[in-house]
Amino acid sequence: MLKIAIVGLPNVGKSTLFNRLVGRKAAVVSNIPGITRDRREGIGRISDLEFEVIDTGGWNDQTNFSLQIIEQIEFSLLSADVIFLLVDAKVQNEQNKELAKWLKGKVNKPVILIANKCESHKSEDVDYLQFFGFIGPVYISAEHNLGMVDLYDALAGVIEDFNEGTELLDSKPSKLRVAIIGRPNVGKSTFLNSLLAENRLITSSEPGTTRDSVDITYNYNGELITLIDTAGIRRKANVIDNLESRFVEKSMESIKRSHVVVLMLDSLVGIEQQDLSIGEVAIKGGKGIIIILNKWDLINKDDRSKLIKFVKQRQVTRFFLEVPTITISALKSMRCSDVIDKCLEVNKFLNNKISTAKLNKWLMYALDKHPHPLVSGRAIKMKYIAQIGTKPPAFSLICNMPESVDESYKCYLTNDLRNNFFTDGVPIRLFLKKNKNPYVK
Repeated sequence: MLKIAIVGLPNVGKSTLFNRLVGRKAAVVSNIPGITRDRREGIGRISDLEFEVIDTGGWNDQTNFSLQIIEQIEFSLLSADVIFLLVDAKVQNEQNKELAKWLKGKVNKPVILIANKCESHKSEDVDYLQFFGFIGPVYISAEHNLGMVDLYDALAGVIEDFNEGTELLDSKPSKLRVAIIGRPNVGKSTFLNSLLAENRLITSSEPGTTRDSVDITYNYNGELITLIDTAGIRRKANVIDNLESRFVEKSMESIKRSHVVVLMLDSLVGIEQQDLSIGEVAIKGGKGIIIILNKWDLINKDDRSKLIKFVKQRQVTRFFLEVPTITISALKSMRCSDVIDKCLEVNKFLNNKISTAKLNKWLMYALDKHPHPLVSGRAIKMKYIAQIGTKPPAFSLICNMPESVDESYKCYLTNDLRNNFFTDGVPIRLFLKKNKNPYVK
């Protein structure tokens, strides 16, 4: 599939155009320059044209991350087939000439010059960039969906030329989406960089380096997996402004879009209330969950078993669920691939379907092993169980007095069901229903 990189100065509307092309608000958009730092990828469409599109950070961004952002842009240029050079048509910025000259020196690929923010007559023309020999200019307003027909025409010609010399292969969609979630500065981006064996994401000791959720397609032994890097989630009381609040919202949305959530902890800090709250959201959403203790190499060997015991005790108390816990060092690439193996295992069990015969055989054994106590002298009769869903596995259990079943007994059944047919980290839904009398109208 054709790949397009969107490049431009800060605050020219790259993320707005990216959102327009992919058809959803995948990137946080703000008037504050420098919001986008890492490159972000998605499937874009204009009418019948379909392509991969890459959003990038602002070129020559005047921040501590400027050099790393340029490095991410260079990666995007290497993998892209076409470049969208986006400029703000409301401002004649001489830095656009510097960027254009830099692009000419970096790539020998089609560059389409796009003038954005052309929703009013105040827009300037971009004649001062004409002598660079780019395709266009194409005048658009990404925010107001104007000029997309002209962009279609410019891109269609490039795609036609590209198709003549290249056999395009359909990209196989990934079957597993994994969200990497946690508090700021626990090492989420460093972990992903270690997995990918490249500086795919900008990292820093400064908390809040990752600001928006970034989807990355990862080929692991022939299995395509979407890894979602997210902004660190702090307690609401510590969120400093509306912009950070939007980053946190995107992180929470990433949980909804994922199948498995990797909750990353800093081994030096352990597990805190905020971590438990994040994990609880994932489990309530029916997501598989894994806990990573990062920076394990910095923990004294005598303290390691105590820390794991403490983390497991906290998680079981809060989640009512055993969660796989893996110790890693993202910086030293220690046991990072074990996390992906466990994600694949958990995802397999999320899709597990159990035959009704096996379930009812298990139910008889579970009831014999540990019967429910009498309720006001009456026995709870559990008659039949059947699976009614996957992702997460869900079951319907027919009994005579569902409202009287003790919550702890329901937990016993759920945990025993998990132990017999599933694995740790898989949430299970068990619904108790009353059997209907066919003779009562």
